[in-house]
Amino acid sequence: MVLKFIGNNFKTFILCSVVIIGCSFFSAQLSDFTSVEKPVYIHRNTKQLISVLDKSIQLADSIITEKQFNQLKSNYFIARRHYKHIECIMEYTSPFDVKYFINGPLVKKSDLEIGNRIVDPHGFQVIEEQLFGVDSLDSKLLLTELQFLKESFKTFEKKLSDINISDAQIIEAIQFELIRMSSLTLSGYDATFTQTNSSECASVFEGLRVMLNDIKIKYPINLYPSEIHQQLISKIKLAEDYCLLHKEYESFNRLIFITQYIKPVYKLMVKLHRSDLFPFTPVNYAIQLNNEHLFEKENYNLNYFSVKAIDTIGNTAQAKLGELLFFDPILSGNNQRACASCHKPDLAFTDGLQKGLSYERKNNLDRNSPSLLNTIFQKHFFNDGRARQLEQQANDVLHNQKEMNSSIDEMIYRLNKSDEYQNLFKNSYKGTADTLISYYGILKAITEYEKTLISMNSRFDKYIKGDYKQLTKQEINGYNVFSGKALCGSCHFFPLFNGLVPPIYSDTEYEVIGVPEEINSKIIDKDIGRMLISKSYIHQYAFKTPTIRNSSLTAPYMHNGIYKTLEEVIDFYNKGGGQGIGINIAHQTLPFDSLQLTKQEISNIKSFMLSLTDTSGLNKRPKKLPVFKDEKLNHRIIGGEY
Repeated sequence: MVLKFIGNNFKTFILCSVVIIGCSFFSAQLSDFTSVEKPVYIHRNTKQLISVLDKSIQLADSIITEKQFNQLKSNYFIARRHYKHIECIMEYTSPFDVKYFINGPLVKKSDLEIGNRIVDPHGFQVIEEQLFGVDSLDSKLLLTELQFLKESFKTFEKKLSDINISDAQIIEAIQFELIRMSSLTLSGYDATFTQTNSSECASVFEGLRVMLNDIKIKYPINLYPSEIHQQLISKIKLAEDYCLLHKEYESFNRLIFITQYIKPVYKLMVKLHRSDLFPFTPVNYAIQLNNEHLFEKENYNLNYFSVKAIDTIGNTAQAKLGELLFFDPILSGNNQRACASCHKPDLAFTDGLQKGLSYERKNNLDRNSPSLLNTIFQKHFFNDGRARQLEQQANDVLHNQKEMNSSIDEMIYRLNKSDEYQNLFKNSYKGTADTLISYYGILKAITEYEKTLISMNSRFDKYIKGDYKQLTKQEINGYNVFSGKALCGSCHFFPLFNGLVPPIYSDTEYEVIGVPEEINSKIIDKDIGRMLISKSYIHQYAFKTPTIRNSSLTAPYMHNGIYKTLEEVIDFYNKGGGQGIGINIAHQTLPFDSLQLTKQEISNIKSFMLSLTDTSGLNKRPKKLPVFKDEKLNHRIIGGEY
């Protein structure tokens, strides 16, 4: 995600300066774990960072000559190297500070965690843009950002003195960093202008080697898993050397790097972590840190994505019940419309329409129907993110007058007219308070079914697992263009390829890309998107980043369904989104310069996207629906009439 943003909001700056002190997602947990000693290496790099920033501040606080400007650039690379050495620890202990003040993307932010405030971008990426990405330097902004960044690291330095971080937590931080490199660093999420991403990965590996060796020397040789450690250090050095040997951003082979370097290192990290010396922290992370199958289905903790994490009794039976409810029109106001009316299994649970038909059959729905495959891997639902749990999403659809047009009392009343449904609820919720048909039971059953709709066995996934015959050279090149030159991967994050940000998977990205109301139009679509929910002007025309998995089956595309082919979608992005085609939209988050992709590169991207198709085992429908006492209700059509 890139935006050429120049400006300075001093009120926000002062506000952020107050917020930064002590803000951390994990800080409350860190004191729960003992530490052998303070991480000296982290302290040392932090001090060196502050020292480099001090020198840069002195240079920027004067008339900047060409020589000073070049020195500022040199200092920037030195600071980045020190930062990458300790990035894993900073992200682990101070993710809020990193996101808003140190290494966040170049867009204004307004999230629930900061209330209604709008925060300007701060930190490395603003400084990088000033030094490498603009024609005219804003020296005042540069100085302000350098001073602010220095204070951010001084805050972190103080935090290091106040917290305990165990060796087990350092290992976990390293595991997260390996994911971060694969999903963010190599996709242009940072180092956007310098494109030194592979060199920065090498700096990360350099830091990891030192941290792991510092851990090793603390333990008696007869207790420490020395053989695993030696293998690990060797693999990390190989990965580091690969990055230094292949510094060209656009030609860097990301899939070779991920499969042959990152994954072997991660596997050994898991083995090291499983040692009795390094217990796993009792945190409900999205990633199962004790599972070595990185970027595979098994590596994800489904309970993290579910608001009902502890209500797991009978989930399998509830999912089977939910499948029946999903395809049964009995939940609609007229017994003719089902969830499957707009989410058809053979179309990756979309409907193939620009906008679906509304309940009364006279008009269309407001937006294109999204796929439900991998819907479990989300934290916000609907294109505008108005629902924060699957149960809420299902509730909204069932009550929506344009969709299912039903009510709680109607649904429970009708279902109770079926002995078969009564028995299904009784058996599915045995041992709970919901053995009688309840609205909670209806919603939970539907969401448990939706959670089973996981699509992670495509040819691309099989390649990631080690079957290197699955992808052609064109598809591999397509992924490299997708995550490199085209910057698609900076919004559609590997490997889920949606907008949920790895490796913590708590933030959902919303992008303003400037979709027109009609193809070839220069008028933006009137739907204001996320702004309906957040009421923030920066979210006007912003929509949740959808997954590109199964895009071969989910046409037409965009929230308003105006593009019928993937070629049209790629062409829109290649031209620079809305601004690139002549729409005046001041806060577009998409790069509005042309990507200058060649025909071959466009073809390669499409080939890669097609390799993400997987509906294996997901096309089935119930063979029959439960019987009702009222014979009129026994003529329901599986999946609905329309």
